[in-house]
Amino acid sequence: MDEESPVADLTPAAVRRRFTAAAWGSAAAWPVLTAAVALVLLWWLDMDRDEVMTADFAAAGLLPLVLMTLYLADDAVRTVRKEQQEVAESASGLVSAAHGGDASEVRTNARRFGNSLLQARSAFNTRVLPRQTTLGFARRVLGEAEGGGLSPASLRAVEELARMAR
Repeated sequence: MDEESPVADLTPAAVRRRFTAAAWGSAAAWPVLTAAVALVLLWWLDMDRDEVMTADFAAAGLLPLVLMTLYLADDAVRTVRKEQQEVAESASGLVSAAHGGDASEVRTNARRFGNSLLQARSAFNTRVLPRQTTLGFARRVLGEAEGGGLSPASLRAVEELARMAR
């Protein structure tokens, strides 16, 4: 990728969409992975369809598997929501610091905010937000914070991200 190419803006709506997609994707991935592993396991154990379709096998084998899969899917969604909450809390801290006027506190909170954006991960340890766009946005916010305060546009964007916590 060309380093000179312009970086698209990271909008609050795009961040919310990415977190929503990460939550749904993480939740949907567990049943797909479980089904794939179950098919391979059944093939390896040389179980035919008649054995699998019995009520005893369903009660003893499938019910715990379904419950475990539902738990893992729920845990994956909670993981993404926790990351979203961390981004919202760091944005809220930055907004409070920006309104407070203490330049060192604004810089500290801007760094924390940028780090929380860059470190947001799904349950499968994949990035929630695109790296280049997020890095560009975080650098812009940090640069403004070090330059004496956030611009009105950046402050509005951070305020919108802080509302994700509600």
